[in-house]
Amino acid sequence: MNQKKVTLLYILLHVVFWCTYAIAWSYTAVYLKACGYDNTIVGLVTGIGAVISVLLQPVLASMTQRFGWLNNRTNILLLKGCSLVFTFIIMLKLPGAYTIAVMFTMIAAIDASIPSILSSLAMDYVNSGRYINYGLARGCGSVAYAVICFVLGYVVEGFGTDCLMVLYLMMGLVTMAVTAVFPFDKEMKQKKEEKIEKKKDSVLKRYAFLPYFLIASVLLFMGHNMSNVFLVNIIERAGGSSANLGLALAIAAGVELPVMVLFVRLSQKIKVEKLLVISAVFFTIKSLCTLFAVSMWMIYVVQFLQFGAFALFTPASVYFINKAMNHKDCGLGQALLGSCSLGLGGTLGNVLGGLVLDLAGVDAMIWCMVALSAVGVLFMWIAEEKVRS
Repeated sequence: MNQKKVTLLYILLHVVFWCTYAIAWSYTAVYLKACGYDNTIVGLVTGIGAVISVLLQPVLASMTQRFGWLNNRTNILLLKGCSLVFTFIIMLKLPGAYTIAVMFTMIAAIDASIPSILSSLAMDYVNSGRYINYGLARGCGSVAYAVICFVLGYVVEGFGTDCLMVLYLMMGLVTMAVTAVFPFDKEMKQKKEEKIEKKKDSVLKRYAFLPYFLIASVLLFMGHNMSNVFLVNIIERAGGSSANLGLALAIAAGVELPVMVLFVRLSQKIKVEKLLVISAVFFTIKSLCTLFAVSMWMIYVVQFLQFGAFALFTPASVYFINKAMNHKDCGLGQALLGSCSLGLGGTLGNVLGGLVLDLAGVDAMIWCMVALSAVGVLFMWIAEEKVRS
């Protein structure tokens, strides 16, 4: 299969996966409330799901290193297959007060764990000496996520919440089908079959930069998640309403695509470790500008800063792990990145953001975003220095 077809296949994989992710995470409350659960159960489902994903990703990556029959493609098929089984159980509406909630928790945990494996899948291909445009695929995934979130609102209104599980099942099957035909690199298989030298020290000790990089990722994503999850509160502070939320989210998603598409060219001119520091600075600038955004047009301008923050960080972090770590450790590195950014950072950001918002208001929460991002810059800079030394 030629490189162009592989990239197109990888783009399709991201598109269909992020559509299922949108159902599993963005429409959790919509579905569970329609099933009769209250906000407390919804919070537990998302919270426990996130914690499970934080633990699952590095464990699965370690198992992949240990067992030769496991690889990134197999892992996606196994995880997605499990999520579809849980989906089918939900659709059967079996008796039990918390059956649906437990099944949905597992689906959320699985879908939160797959992005890091998708990144590793691409990096395996890159490490074999062939080209695949990860940034383009990830950018298309972001656009697909934004579009499906918008469309699902009308679909649910017209057909009810039961259609969510049907759509998840259909797109999940497509995800598995695309994954199954994605070419598995023979060179990577040979490397998997080679005897891996056992080391007494942990991966965090072998790579001096890694602890600082992971701490930076947690801090940056805590602030990032606050700005996303509680964006409607920020908008109301600026005099807007939930009606302005869609446009604000669309602007942020829209500026992500060109940055991710052009990332490979950008990384050829600026080192990825430098780009990570730049993205950390943009996270801070975005949070600081949010503090002074007192009107809706200013909120929209702030959303454009997404291009230098999340949009730059996402591909840069993946390529950075692939560059700075040995190939046999990259899968674990990507898993730790996923656990610390979307997993731990997202969970802590949700909890802290909600707590500060209730106790001290929107301004205090935004100041927390600024502080977290600023400290994240410091840790990212230290990580860069450790890589260069």
